[in-house]
Amino acid sequence: MLPATLAPPAPFPLVVAQSMSSEFVAPGVRRGTYRLQTSDGPLVIDIVAVDPREPTVRIGAVLAHDRLISPGETVGSMAKRTGAVAGINADYFDIGNTNQPLNIVVRGGTLVRTPSTRIVFDVRRDRSIHFESVAYAGALHDGATTYPLTSINEWPPQGGVALLDEAYGTVKPVPGIDVLDIVPVDPVHSPLDPAGAFRVAAIEDTSHAWTVHGYQLAFGPAALAIAQPPVVGDAVTIDIATTPPLDDLVDAVGGGPALVAQGSAIDDPNAPAPEERDRRFPVAGAATLPDGTLLLISVDGRAVAHSIGLTRPQFAALALGFGATGAMAFDSGGSADLVARVLGDAEPSVLGSPSDGEERAVADGVFVYSDAPVGLPTRLVIRPRAIVALPGSVVPVRAFLVDAGGHALGTTHVAGGDVVHVGVRSRVVTMNAGALHADVAVDVVDRLARLVLAADVRHPEPGEVVRFHANGYDARGREVVVGPSLVLHGPHGPIDRAVPYRLGVRDERFDASAAGATTRLFLRVGHRTLPLDAFGVGREAAWRFAAAPTNAPGTLSFANDPPELRLAFDFTHDERAAYAQVAAFALPGEPLAISIDVAGDASGVALRASFVNGLGETRALTLASHVDWRGWRLKTLVLPDDVSPPVRLASLYAVPGVGGGAPSHTAGTIAFRNLSVTIAGRP
Repeated sequence: MLPATLAPPAPFPLVVAQSMSSEFVAPGVRRGTYRLQTSDGPLVIDIVAVDPREPTVRIGAVLAHDRLISPGETVGSMAKRTGAVAGINADYFDIGNTNQPLNIVVRGGTLVRTPSTRIVFDVRRDRSIHFESVAYAGALHDGATTYPLTSINEWPPQGGVALLDEAYGTVKPVPGIDVLDIVPVDPVHSPLDPAGAFRVAAIEDTSHAWTVHGYQLAFGPAALAIAQPPVVGDAVTIDIATTPPLDDLVDAVGGGPALVAQGSAIDDPNAPAPEERDRRFPVAGAATLPDGTLLLISVDGRAVAHSIGLTRPQFAALALGFGATGAMAFDSGGSADLVARVLGDAEPSVLGSPSDGEERAVADGVFVYSDAPVGLPTRLVIRPRAIVALPGSVVPVRAFLVDAGGHALGTTHVAGGDVVHVGVRSRVVTMNAGALHADVAVDVVDRLARLVLAADVRHPEPGEVVRFHANGYDARGREVVVGPSLVLHGPHGPIDRAVPYRLGVRDERFDASAAGATTRLFLRVGHRTLPLDAFGVGREAAWRFAAAPTNAPGTLSFANDPPELRLAFDFTHDERAAYAQVAAFALPGEPLAISIDVAGDASGVALRASFVNGLGETRALTLASHVDWRGWRLKTLVLPDDVSPPVRLASLYAVPGVGGGAPSHTAGTIAFRNLSVTIAGRP
C-alpha cells in the first residue's frame, strides 16, 4: 500500500538518502514514516493509508467538542473521544477567537455549515473520496414572501437569513437582528434535516448570549429590508440545495489549497493565504490514488536539524510521488497534526513532531474508524520493532498482545528479559511470549552522520533540575540509539546522563560527541524583561496608520511625556480594522512575552498584535478581546512557540470585536506606552 522508497518530481528537493518504516493499524489501514535526506535538508513524512473498499473502515468528519463555536480541540483528543484509529486536522479556522472552521462541514449527511469558495474534502455514499468545490443555495418561504437563506450556522447573518441549530454553540448578541425559534410541522421530521416545513414557535430574547436548541432563523438588516419577519404561528418552508447533492454527501470539511487534479499539479485560484505559496511549513493534507486509496499526509517542519518542511508546490510534488490523482492541503503550520493507533496501543498517538512542541487545538478534522471485531491474541508486538544502535547499547523493549483487527489486548513479558543487548554485529533477535513470537531486526552502525542534544525542559529556571537526551542519526536518516558511546561535557566538566543535572543561575553550554559526530546545546536559563523604546522621540517615522478598507478613517499620533502612541479608529460605518504598523521593529533574543500599557476607552473593540517569525510567517494574537475599561491597564501577551526568533513586531491594531460577539460600531482612541519584552536566558 505504501512504496518502499520515494522519488517525487521537481520542485521536490533531490532525495540523496532515505529510510522507511510501515506498520499495520487495522484492516484496510496502514501507517508509515519516511525519513529523507534531501538537497535542501532533512524531511520527516508521516502517512496513513486507508482503503475505503475495506468494509470495516469508515471515514468521517469531527468538530471540536461537536460545536462550531468552541475552545478548539486537539486532533488526538477528537480521535480518542470518537474512537478513531487515525485522524488529521482539516480546515482553517478563526484561531484564538471563536475557533470556528471557515468552510463547509457535513456530518452524517447533515449540512452543519455552509461552504465557501475553497476546496472541500468530501466522502460520498459510495465511499469514494473527492476534492472539489461545493455550491450552496437556500431559500426561506413565508407565504408569498421568499428570503434568501444565505447561510447555515454563520453569525451574524450576511445578505439574508441565517439558519442556526445546536451545532453552532453559544450565540453572542448583535444589535438589529431578529431571531425566531422554529419547530418542524411534521412530528417525525428528521432532526438531521434542516430543510422542510416549520412553524414559528417563539421570538428569541437576543439581549444576552444564548445557546441554540433546535432550529432558529436569524434575520439581519438585509433580510428585514425585504419584508417583516414571520410571526409566531406562521408556517415557513426551507429549501436547501448543494452541488454535488447533499443526498450524496456523507461527510465533508474544508481546507486548501487544491494541489493535484487528474494526476497533475495545479495552482488553486481560491488558495488561502496565496502569499504563502513558496514558504516552507509543516504541512498536512490528503491525496487519493488511482485505486481509491486515501492518503493522510503530514510533514514536520520548522526544525532545521529534524525536518525543514515543504512549500505548497513541493507538497503537490510529494503527492505525485505517491502516484496521486488528486490532492489537497489542510490548515498547516502549527495546526498540522496526524495521529494514528500504534500497534499494541489502545488509542491513537501523534505521528511526527508538531512545530508548536505540542498539539494545537483546532476546529475540525478527518478521522478513520475501524469496525473490525475484537478477537483473540494473534500477534506479539515488540516496541521498538527494529533497533538501529551503536555497539554496546542496551535497549529496553515492551511487549504487547494484539488481535487480527489491530486491537490492543494488553502487555506481556518475553522470555529472557525485556531488553536487547546490542553487540558489534547486526542480527535478528527472535523474542517469545508463550506460543507467540516476533522478530526484532538489530542493525549496528559504527558512525553517526548527525547528533542532536536536548534537555527535557525548554525554558528552565535557575536551579532547576534537567535531564539530557541525545538522538543520533546515520547517513540514511535513521534514528540511532547512542547508548554509552555518548560523551557529555558541561561548564564544569563531564556529565553523567544518568544523574539529573542542576542548573546554575546563568545560561550554560553543553557539548556532546559520539561515534564521530559532535553537537552543542546552549541552554538559556531563566528570563529577563527589557524595556523597548517603541514610541519615543525619533520613532514616529517608523509607524504608519493603515485600515481595512484602505480608505477608512483613522490616525496615529504621539505624545512625548511619557512617550505614547494613540490609535484613532472609526467603526461606525464599514471600517473593519485600524492598524498601527511598524517597520523593522525587531525583538531581542528569544522572546517569550510582550507587555504593554493600554489606555482603554470602553469602546468594546478588540486589540491584536501581529508578529513575523524567523521563517517570515505572520502570526496575529489577541491582546485584549474586549476593551471594556477606561484608563491605563497593563496587558501581557505570551508568545506561542511558533513565533520563533528572530521575531519582529509588525503591528498593533483594533478590530470591531472577536469571539463571535457583537461588533463594536463605535469610534474611539486607544493609547499604548511602556512596551517591554520578556526574553529567555540570563547571560
